Amino acid sequence: MSMKYFIRILCTVFPALIAISCIVPYEPEELLNLDDIIVVEGNISLTGPFTIQITRSAPISSYQYGQKTIKYERNANVYVTDKQGRKYIPETNTAKGEYLFDFSALQPDHQEEYKLVVESMDGHTYETDFKKSSHSSSMDLHYKVDTLEDKIKIFVSSHDQNGLSKYYNWQYTETWDYVSQLPSYCYFDVLEVKETKNNKPWMYRCWDSRESSDIILVETSSLSEDRIIDYELHSINFRDIRITQHYTIEVVQTVLDSEAYKYMENMRKNSYDIGNLFSPQPNEISGNIRCITDQSVRAIGFVTVCNSVRKRLFVNCVGLPGYPREAMPQDTLVPLDAKVSTMLSLIQEGYSPYMIDPMANVSYWNLTRCIDCRSKGGQPEVPSFWPIEWPRF
Repeated sequence: MSMKYFIRILCTVFPALIAISCIVPYEPEELLNLDDIIVVEGNISLTGPFTIQITRSAPISSYQYGQKTIKYERNANVYVTDKQGRKYIPETNTAKGEYLFDFSALQPDHQEEYKLVVESMDGHTYETDFKKSSHSSSMDLHYKVDTLEDKIKIFVSSHDQNGLSKYYNWQYTETWDYVSQLPSYCYFDVLEVKETKNNKPWMYRCWDSRESSDIILVETSSLSEDRIIDYELHSINFRDIRITQHYTIEVVQTVLDSEAYKYMENMRKNSYDIGNLFSPQPNEISGNIRCITDQSVRAIGFVTVCNSVRKRLFVNCVGLPGYPREAMPQDTLVPLDAKVSTMLSLIQEGYSPYMIDPMANVSYWNLTRCIDCRSKGGQPEVPSFWPIEWPRF
């Protein structure tokens, strides 16, 4: 469970409950007093890296007017232990309350049972129940260029011939590169416009990334065979900047047990069934994390033990109908010996240089958002997994 799902619950269920009465708003105590409750997200993986994120909930009032203040639990003592007393600690933690583990190299026993322990800064200790890892089935990915719907579609297939999987959850991280509308072979450097070295364009190609935000679940328990064929996991319109150049998606498939699946399904219903009073309410979705030092202290989250499967798919998008380009104004010509104040004024107005004409002793300027790829959110940093045959600047 992710904090973004919890936020979505508060922002959708609460207004729906108020709307059912025109006279006296219904303000359930469970929603109004959701303050400082520890929220634990993530699953224990025995086959690769995993992240446990710990945050604190805020009362419904703090979500008014678009304010979403997330409190991160940054300095908790977090670890995984098995029934034999072996303890596995995180390799590092981040400012966003993320605790990063990977003890797969220690070859943990897949028949053993594991639990998560969180010793928080307020002196309380939280634990999950001991659980054995769920079975993990195979996974295949492929994509289709759908010219009828103007989309690229990503499909996942899975099959467990032993019929032990049944409850599937997918998460993914997508990464893409894109280029600026106008390549620039010069840049403003404090006092003057300088040409780039080796004719390499300045801030021309950037990379960006995002994680999936939906709760993606499929169950095969009602089917005659534990098989999923060509389930559409994700789609992207041709006009989206993500598929103008090159695109890759890493998919993590986790097989859940029935309890974890029910918990995730409740979270999904609360996230998307806006205004449905028959959906599980927030006080019904605490999960399997509990405070062992004070039973009156509530916690939220469901942590299961799994053998996750990861696969990455690469898509070369060059040649597809692409991202719409912006109409650009005429160039502004600036003498190379112009005053610094003149160039700073242009920069403040949203312009940058992109070319030098030494014969005419001028530099050409145009909109920064069309020249600097960083203006669209990415950074000129090549991911470690980027194929060597794809462009890097």
